[in-house]
Amino acid sequence: MLKIQKAVMSDFELHRLCLQYPALQEHQLTTEQLLDSGKLHLLTPLLTDLKEQGHRVALFSQFTMMLDILEVLLKHQKHRYIRMDGSTPMSDRIVLIDQFNTDLDIFVFLLSTRAGGLGINLTSANVVILHDIDCNPYNDKQAEDRCHRVGQTRNVKVMKLISKDSIEDAMLRIGQRKLKLEQDMTATEEGDEDTIPDDMASLLKASLGL
Repeated sequence: MLKIQKAVMSDFELHRLCLQYPALQEHQLTTEQLLDSGKLHLLTPLLTDLKEQGHRVALFSQFTMMLDILEVLLKHQKHRYIRMDGSTPMSDRIVLIDQFNTDLDIFVFLLSTRAGGLGINLTSANVVILHDIDCNPYNDKQAEDRCHRVGQTRNVKVMKLISKDSIEDAMLRIGQRKLKLEQDMTATEEGDEDTIPDDMASLLKASLGL
């Protein structure tokens, strides 16, 4: 019996499949088609401006496929970059971090949001760009904190790319409520135990989806 696996492939996955077979060359996507998204339209001039101003960027995405597309953008713009994601061997990660921190000609460090674990020091970057936000705001905060380490001599700017009127809008609001809930709970613990912020209950309900 022949068993056929059905899978839904994205346009980018189909494009990469076409790259493997010369007969499918006419179906490959052009660079302009690959980069045709609202966020990338914003990111293209933004990176150019940041580079001209002497900034260095840590660019995060949750998705390795998105990192692949961001690589297309960086190559198209001729920006020097290095990449680290979950598939990067542990032995190579420290080498990449040291390379970024010592080679000032590398403009962008491209990373997956959750790759690397704790303790990554990216103080050579002073701009953090989150291409897409995590459902857990603490993962994004940890990514941001990688540039807020001992040795950072410049102000760090954090940019989150959010598509208007999308699910990301709701994710951002819920994430902000979670962070505020933590701040309110910490303030309560450090202050009068009998004093609870008025909006604590509403924040808790929103965070739990009640």
